Amino acid sequence: MLSTVLALTLTAGAFPLPTIDGKPFAASAEQRTFRLPMRFEKVRGFYDAQFAGDEAKGVTVKVSGAPGKRVLTLASSRAGDTWKKAVVREGEVETVIDVTPVLRLAEEQIEGNGKPLVQFIIGRSGDVDRALQAIDRKHVEQLRQ
Repeated sequence: MLSTVLALTLTAGAFPLPTIDGKPFAASAEQRTFRLPMRFEKVRGFYDAQFAGDEAKGVTVKVSGAPGKRVLTLASSRAGDTWKKAVVREGEVETVIDVTPVLRLAEEQIEGNGKPLVQFIIGRSGDVDRALQAIDRKHVEQLRQ
């Protein structure tokens, strides 16, 4: 039941992964963490080239950390992308990429004109009305002075 309500919409904006020696990386559709047998500089160069020029609009790239523990953070605000954020971490022998996907819920139409089963009507006492009038008179007098 819940699986029918929650639908992951895959569009043309899938997260790009670098190729390994010209061969595409084997990954499943549900996979969110990727371990690449590549050095960090090669992966960073791939993303610098991938998000250069017009493709960079809506994608921010930030590098942080010291050599050996560098982190490349990619964040997308483009409407067609299926990923929101990706974090590329440098390891000793590999590079790890963690991707945060964008989940889109299926549209559900709600119709009806019924009233709620329970309605609360809370009245105000006369003491409160008198107190409010006294406060209003006091403020009006202060404004006139």
